[in-house]
Amino acid sequence: MVLSQPANYEKQFQLAVPLFCPTEDADGILYMVSTNGDVYQVSDGQLDVAFSTGGQPTGLVFDSQGSSFVADLAHQAILSQTVTDNHIEITPVIKDFDGNALKGPNSMVLSEKNNCLYFTDSGPLGETSIENPCGSVFAIDLSVSMLKPIIYNKLSNPSGLALSTNENILYMSETSKNRILRIVIHSSGAHHTSVFKQFSGRFGPTALAMHPNGLLYVARYEFTECSKQGLISVLNDQGEIEEELTLNDCPEITGLYFSKVQDDILYATETSTNSLLKIQVTA
Repeated sequence: MVLSQPANYEKQFQLAVPLFCPTEDADGILYMVSTNGDVYQVSDGQLDVAFSTGGQPTGLVFDSQGSSFVADLAHQAILSQTVTDNHIEITPVIKDFDGNALKGPNSMVLSEKNNCLYFTDSGPLGETSIENPCGSVFAIDLSVSMLKPIIYNKLSNPSGLALSTNENILYMSETSKNRILRIVIHSSGAHHTSVFKQFSGRFGPTALAMHPNGLLYVARYEFTECSKQGLISVLNDQGEIEEELTLNDCPEITGLYFSKVQDDILYATETSTNSLLKIQVTA
């Protein structure tokens, strides 16, 4: 029987706008984004606007040099944010593939080992639905700035991404099909995809986070009209559920991130309350 228990968590910030994608920069400073265009930074216990894309950001990752990439639905692009002489510059990196515009990037994960930025291209919720499975997952080879499709125009609302601890496997949540896909990354550059976990119940997985011990944490999104309880499933490397964490009045979890400063802290964003959650997990 799967152990199910209430999560040990607290709401740290609550805004008037939805929050997505908690993450940290190379210095361990916590950030998150909102679809009002703002990228927020936590500083001295306060939530401040670091910069704005002027669009609808849903994903954010930092490289080891302090620069960041932003997935933006409204711009339908992956953006690059750099700071030069205290001036913030935001420029598009990728807007199309083979002359076809992106639908709207959703989530990203950066592999330092493979020097690749992986991202899902889903468009707004419902655009790449189970009736219209035309979402994609791509890799940007950062060494040559080349965009490579891994799965192209075949996915139903592809969303969260996470890498295995050795960065040889990419996990992706396909929300509308209520499943997690497992993509093996070969040194030759080839990829092989299979179903890692098929769920039942709730709307579908939206966000993933890999703990350093190799357990995959999965946000099991549900509309607040259907449930008031949030759920995070914890999977081992065989796709078996080891544990489930429940969160009262937080059913619409959209982002998960394990702190690099303290790896027993899992940050989550939740849209029915527009809040950032700080969850204490058992290492």
